[in-house]
Amino acid sequence: MPELTTQELAALAEQLDASEARIRAAVGTAASPLAAPMQREARDDADLAEEEVVQRQADAMLEHYRTELADIRAARERMKAGQYGTCTDCSEAIPYSRLQAYPTAKRCADCQRGHERLFARDRE
Repeated sequence: MPELTTQELAALAEQLDASEARIRAAVGTAASPLAAPMQREARDDADLAEEEVVQRQADAMLEHYRTELADIRAARERMKAGQYGTCTDCSEAIPYSRLQAYPTAKRCADCQRGHERLFARDRE
C-alpha cells in the first residue's frame, strides 16, 4: 500500500487541528456541561443527587476530551517521526480512508479489532 501523499498528510493534519479546536471550544464555553455549577439556595436530597449526576457526567466528558487531546498529540508525534499512517502492531500502512474517518488511528482495522477483542476479554 502506498504511503500517504503530502496533500493527504496536510488534510489529515487539518482534521487534527479542527478536532483540537472543537474540543478546546467545548471545554471553554459557558454552555458546556463542564462549566462550574452556580451556587443556589438551600438544596434538598433530590437537588444534591441531580448535582452529583451532572458532575459525574461532566467528569466523564472531561476525561473523554483529555483522551482525545492525548490521541491528537500522539498522532502529531507520529507525523513528526514519520510513523503516522503505519499500524503500531503489524507495521502495515493504515488506509487513507480509515485515517480520514479516524485521524488518530494508530492501528489498521484488523489489528484494532484484535486489540478490542483482547481488551474485551480482559474486562470480563
